[in-house]
Formats: sequence, structure tokens, C-alpha cells
Amino acid sequence: MTPMLRAAALTLALLPRPLAAQDWMPKLPQVLPVPLAADATRTTIHRLANGLTIYLSPNSQEPRVSAQIAVRAGSKHDPADSTGMAHYLEHMLFKGSTALGTMDHLKEKPHLDRISALYEKLFLAKEPAERARIYKEIDAENIQATKFAVPNEIAKAYRLLGVQGLNAYTSDEQTVYVCDFPANRAEAWAKLESDRFANPVFRLFQTEIETVYEEKNRSMDNAQRLIGEELEKLLYKVHPYGQQTTLGSIEHLKNPSLKKMYEFYNKHYIPNNMAIALSGDFDRAEMLALLQRYFGAWKAKPLPPALSWALPKPKTVERSEVKYEAEEQAITAWPTVAGGHADEDALVVLDMLMDNASSGIINLKLVQEQKVKGAGSWPSMRNDAGAWHMWVLPKQGQTLEQAEALLMDAVESLKRGEFTEEDIKAIITNFEVGEKSRLESNDARVSMLVNSFVGLEPWARTIERLDRLRRVTKADVLRVAGKYLGPERVVVYRRNGKPTLPSITKPQFTKVELQDGRESKFFADVIATPAKTLQPKWVVEGRDYTITPLPQGRLYAAKNPMNDLFSLSFSFDLGGKHQRNLCAALDLLDLSGAGALTAEQFKKKLYSLGSSINSSCGEQEAGVSLSGLDENLWPTLELMTQRFADPNIATDTLKKMVDVWIGAHQDNKKEPGYVHAALGEWAHRGKDSSILDQLTDAELGALKTEQLRGLIKGLFDYKRRVAYVGTRSPGEVGRLIDDGRKSYKEPPAYKPMTYLKPEATRLLFTHRDMVQSRVGVFSPDEVLDPEHAVDYQYFGSYLGGGMSSLIFQEVREARSLAYSAGGGYASGGNKGDENALHGSLGCQADKTAEATELLQRLMKEPPLSEKRFTETAKAIEEGYRTDPLNFRSIPGAIMSWEDKGLSGDPRPKRFERALQYKLTDLGLFAARFKGRPLSIHILGHRDRVGLDKLKELGPVEEKTLEQIFPY
Repeated sequence: MTPMLRAAALTLALLPRPLAAQDWMPKLPQVLPVPLAADATRTTIHRLANGLTIYLSPNSQEPRVSAQIAVRAGSKHDPADSTGMAHYLEHMLFKGSTALGTMDHLKEKPHLDRISALYEKLFLAKEPAERARIYKEIDAENIQATKFAVPNEIAKAYRLLGVQGLNAYTSDEQTVYVCDFPANRAEAWAKLESDRFANPVFRLFQTEIETVYEEKNRSMDNAQRLIGEELEKLLYKVHPYGQQTTLGSIEHLKNPSLKKMYEFYNKHYIPNNMAIALSGDFDRAEMLALLQRYFGAWKAKPLPPALSWALPKPKTVERSEVKYEAEEQAITAWPTVAGGHADEDALVVLDMLMDNASSGIINLKLVQEQKVKGAGSWPSMRNDAGAWHMWVLPKQGQTLEQAEALLMDAVESLKRGEFTEEDIKAIITNFEVGEKSRLESNDARVSMLVNSFVGLEPWARTIERLDRLRRVTKADVLRVAGKYLGPERVVVYRRNGKPTLPSITKPQFTKVELQDGRESKFFADVIATPAKTLQPKWVVEGRDYTITPLPQGRLYAAKNPMNDLFSLSFSFDLGGKHQRNLCAALDLLDLSGAGALTAEQFKKKLYSLGSSINSSCGEQEAGVSLSGLDENLWPTLELMTQRFADPNIATDTLKKMVDVWIGAHQDNKKEPGYVHAALGEWAHRGKDSSILDQLTDAELGALKTEQLRGLIKGLFDYKRRVAYVGTRSPGEVGRLIDDGRKSYKEPPAYKPMTYLKPEATRLLFTHRDMVQSRVGVFSPDEVLDPEHAVDYQYFGSYLGGGMSSLIFQEVREARSLAYSAGGGYASGGNKGDENALHGSLGCQADKTAEATELLQRLMKEPPLSEKRFTETAKAIEEGYRTDPLNFRSIPGAIMSWEDKGLSGDPRPKRFERALQYKLTDLGLFAARFKGRPLSIHILGHRDRVGLDKLKELGPVEEKTLEQIFPY
């Protein structure tokens, strides 16, 4: 065969090809009219005549329902010349329908059709001048179309209905639409969602292009995404998993086709390719009848043939590198199996033996021994293919090559069988704990249902996962390790270096006018849907919780009505400000054993119980929390007590910890989120910044093991508050935690949180090579006054309460100046703390000045609208009525109220005031910020943000990394 023929044959082999008919027929889950006997979720599966699959999992713990609508269409299905299409479409499904989001669709339609035609011309145009001319025509037509549009009307409707968490996500295999609605709003939800998917209109496309592109900008400033996408390219050289990112290419994002988007929708958004999954407080028969009424008329269509792609595997170690100004990292991966394969379960156990965040081979041999800064593993088993990944962060002075070699040593330990059947048994115990914990959450239940549907997995197989894992043996793990973890793998290094930033210019289009008071007839109909009024549920001492005085402090206890999992926490009013090295001591404790138990033995014993012990440490508080099976509360408590009384700290543990910390200090200066947080701390608190208060490299080097041991052993000498949720009585818990002491030290007095108060607006700027800018705006306010809690709630919700709130609408929806835009009003956490007005943006660099000016104007002089106020008031009312405290959150809520100087549940009184609150009340509260100086802090690229324009907001003061970090 000639080279040309060989190339042609290879090209044909790599092109996607239709599967045989029997392989691509839609794999719809089996109908289950009654729950399976072993199913703890009590799920039933139903199918409407049009093929729409319905999953129902009733759970009456709270009067809400978690809903996810899943489409088996993701970036894998994107056209090769329009990557990012599935994700684009996800955004456009929030723009309304022929009935929602428009004042008159018949009048707007000619303009929308013209816009679609112009985008087809733009798609084909090559010359910049021609593209600019077409774009100008699109903008002019868009101005006419927006005269009929009601932006984000779905978010406004859901806010009025008390719906929470309205969102969506796209990945390789699926697009999923998410929300959580009050139990009494099922019919209104069904009206909206059935119309949304059956009759969508992709209006306001022009501004949404910029929103999606801003999301792409964020991804280019994401070091983890950068290395992950490069790894996928190596792993899947032909398959869309590696060749088509979910967000799409820059070229395709800036050159969209509305025609192709409608084609994609018509091909994939059909009822026989979708599922509705619900978990929450509903009657199964009534819900099914409701779904039939609203979704049953939706027409089924033939599914397009599924495609398959070649999956060439590496023949040896294949390598690549990326550069980014961040901590260095190596990731390696081996091709394994797709989901549902016979080897899947053994590979899952293999992964947990390597990394279970506690006692896996990687956790103990690399992280516990501090041979690296961090390391771990994860499996990925998608519908077409799978892989097993390992990652490592080298510590200071260590090369990526050396760190990778340590990973491979860990793999050899696994393949040599350096684990036991008892280790596998411990993994199963922890899986069981995790499963029970997930069933407490409606969101987690629904995610299980959606994953089963998208993964083409029969529900009976999904719920028997734990039983299948119990059957995995050591021999099974060794077999799959030998089969898949050979020399054929891919490796990507992320080296520290300056990235190549794409050249991006801010588009020129006319802002969308948000006309107050507009609403569609359908919107009014949905809001008027009859619904039973739900009464709020307050917590009452003696019924929902108990408070028991103990010598060590008060015990706050609540019953767990769902399972046998406990949580127990000890809260100390003692932190790093009081004992400078306390936080270092508690971190050292996590690397220590207890008594005769080494650190490795301690972690294995704890893991075998299905329990966890974690500590936390802040400026003025520290905590220790335990969780697991209630039957193992006492042995877990014994381990914790022994560890604090007699920490077993290996000789070189502290030195290794300090070396890792010092290396982490340098990496912190490369992480955009951390740098922006440090700049914000300086802007808010100046020299009292919590970042500046961290231990310096010199202070770390001076730490002594015995000094830290003393701090560890002395922590439980102090009074503390104890919170317990489980099946035991408060009296029994009190006896279990009684350490026999009669007196305890009083903690230091709390120092209230205060902030800098500039005399004039000031702007702090730190340079970084990045595509986006990160912006924070801040102003301190009054000292916390619980009597003003409703003012705080209304003002914060009006400014930043979701997609229909003021900041999001004006910054993103009307102008597309930022992908992320939010703000609000934060009340102090403790009595005496100051409150604060705050706002934030993530925007393309050349939009920084305009977006920041708008954000600070909205915060200082928010335009007051009766319509938006009504939406805010209704959302707050519905929150009180339909969002009761979960049993696990009750002790923490009581303690939080006490910190603010309150006794008992303050919400009944607040609810009464919330119902009487007026726009004039909001106006009086907002007026205090008019003309008030603000602190603005920006992390971005000096040459792209437009510093001269920023100076119009106030004097710009550049801060170096050395000024905002103490090391």
C-alpha cells in the first residue's frame, strides 16, 4: 500500500461511523412501577407514551423537591465545525420560549429570523471588514428584537415561586438542568419546564455569546483545566472526549451558527432522549399524573444513529507539557474500560486502595510521609471509554520527574500486592457510610438517578453497586492492575511559566434595555398557578434539639431520623490570634499517630471503622469534628482522645511539614484565587490581614515539636461547645465525652471583626498575566444589630439574590460585561462584628473599567424598582415557608444565633417583619451607601485592564506580591 493510500485508510478509520442498528437503538431504562426491594431510595421508573423517562424518589424530610432534567447530549455530540454547541445551547435554554420571555413573539420573530440569517452569513464570512459590517447589522436587528424581550424571565418566575439553585451543566455525555422547588409549586414548575423544552426561542443570542466567551476566558485562567484538557488530547486522540472541549474552541465560539444550534436542539432535545428525575416531598401517583399532563403532549422523534470513534491506545509512555504560572503538577493516565464493563468494580476498588483520602497507598506512602506536596488518583469511566488517573504536586526542590517516579513506585506497591483483604473490607465500610450520607440529600439522590440514565445503566445494577463491590477480592484487584497498568500510558507536566495569552477585543454592541414592569402573559399565568400555602417550620428546644450543660461546656444535640450516622464536633473559642502556633500544631496532629499507634496504623484503624476525624483552625476559633457509624462512636472517640492526650509524632514529621509549607507559600503566590483573596484581605483590613498574619518561612523554621505537642495536649483543657447529631440520647453522649475533669480554662475574650474605612474610594491593583480580571468591591457598615436582620436580608437579596437580581441582570444580562457578577450584604458572624457591603466580578480584561464602574454604582445607588422589590419580597417569604433547617444543621444554627447574642430561633419574629417590609424601608437602608467611599481590589493584566480608565474611579495603588503576603 502506498503512503498516500495508507494515510487515506487511516483517515477513514478515524472518522466517526454509525453503529449497527442493534447497537444504537436507544437504551431506555426498564420501567419499574414499584420500588425494588433492596432500593433505599424507593425509586420508581416510568415512561410516558412519547418515550420520556421519569424517575421518582419520594422523601418527606423537608417540603421541597430536587429536580434534574437530563438530555443525553453533550460535547461528544457537538458538530466538528461548531464545538461548544451543547454548552451554548444550555445557556440558550434559559432565554424563554414562544410564550415566556417575550411580550409578543409574532412581532419579534421576523427580527429573530433575520438575526439567524445574518449569523449564517457571519459563519461563512472571512474578511474582517465584511464580518464587522455583518456584526453591525446583527446589532441593529438585535435592538429591534429586544423591544419585545423580557430577559431572564424564567429566573424571575422561579424566584417568585421560591425555587432555589436554578442552574445547568454540560459535560461529555449530557446536559442537565437543575433546580429545587417548594413541594407546593410542582404544577408551576411543570408548566414552565414543559414549555421551556418544547417551545424554546433562542433570543438575546448576541449578549449570550459574550457570556459564553467569558466562561471560556475563565477556563484559560484555570491551571487545572489547562493540564486536564492536554491530558485528554493525548488519551483520546480521535474521540471527542479529547478533541472537543465542552466549552469549544475560541474560533468556533466567536463564529456561531444559530441554524446549527436549532438543528442540534431538534436532533437531541426529544423526549425519548431525555429523563426527568425528582426526589423530595410528593405523592408518587399525583406527581406522575402531573408530569403526564404537562409533558405527555411533547412529540417523540427518531433518534439519530449513535457514532463510534476509534480509540487508539498509547504504545509506550507518551508525554506532553503545558506552561502556566502556577504550582507544578504531573498527571498520568492509563486507558481502562467504559462504564458497565465487567472490570469496572475491581478498578473502583483499585482506585480506593490507592487513594481514599486517608489510608490508601498514595495517602500513606507519599502524602503522610510528605514525600510530595500532594498526590491522589481517580477513575473516569464514561460511556465509550475509561481511564485511571494519578496526579502529583512536587514539593519544593523536587522535580516533576522525581515526583512522577514516586507515583510509579506507588503503583508497583499495588501490583506487588502490598494491601490486604481487610483493606478492601474497610473500603466497603466507607462506601456504605458514603451511600447512607448521600441518601440524606435530595440533590444527591437525583444525581444518582441522572447518572444511571446518562450512563445507560439499569437501575437494578446501580443500587446493587455496594453488593458488587463486596464481591471484589484481592485477586481481582491484582488481575486488573496487571491487565491495565502497564507501560502504555500518557503523562502531562504543567511547568511553571508565562502562558501565551490570546488577543481578545471587547465587542461593540448596544446594551439590552431592561424595562421595569415587563412580563409575558405566560409568566403571569404561571405565577397565578394555585398552590397550597405552606406554613414555616421553626425549631423548638425540647422537640427539635436539646441543650445540656456539662462541665466542659454546653452540648447541643439533635436526633437523626434517617439513618445510623453520627456527627460530633467540639468548638473552641481559641485560634491563631490567641496561640500563634495553634494552627500549625493541629496540622501536625493530622500527620501523627496516637500512643503506640504510628500515624499509618492510626489512619488505617480509623478508616476501618468507617469514621473520620478532622480539625480546623482560624483566627479566633478551632474545632475538632468526628463522623461515622453511630455504633462506632465510642472507638472513634477513644482514638481522638488518645491522639490529643498522647500524639505519636515521628522524629522528622515536623521538618517535612515545614518544608512542604514553605514550598506551598511560593505556590500560593501563583494561584489567582489565592492572590486575589490576599489582595482583598489587604483592602479590607490592611496590616490586620489574615494572610499577613500567617506564619512566615522563618517562623515555620523555628517551630519545635515539643512546643506544638504541648499546644495539642492543652486544647481540651479549655471550655468548648459540643454539637451532636445521631441516634443516641444527650445523656448518653454526655457520659461518653466526659473526661473526668471538673474545671476547664476559660477561652480568651472574642475580638470583634472590624474593617478599614477609607476617606475616599481607593483602588488596589496587582498584576498577573491572565485573560480575565478578578474584581472585588467592599464597604464596611454598621456593627451587627440582630434587630436589623431583615434589612440585611432584603438589601443583600435585592442586590445579588440569583439570576434575576439587580447586579446579575445589569452587569451580565444587559451588557455581558462579566461571566460572574454578584454581590450582597454580609452581616457579622459574632456579636460586635461589623457588617459589610460587597460585590465581585470575573470579566474579560478590557471590560474591567466599565464593569467595575457599573458594579460600584449599583452598590452605592441601586435603582429601586417596585417590581424587583416584589420579586425579592416573595423570594424571602417563600424561603421562610419552604426552607426549614435540616436536622444536621440544627445544632450549628443554634450556636450561630448564640454567637450573635440571640437565644432560640429568631426566624418567627423576622418572618413577621419580612411580611410587612416595604420598598421605602429598603430605600432608607440603601441610602446610607450613597456617596460612601469604597475599597476596590483588582487582579489582572496591567496592559489590558485600562489603568487610566480605572483611575477615574479613584487613585490606583499597585500592590506587589511581597506587600500582600508575609513570605
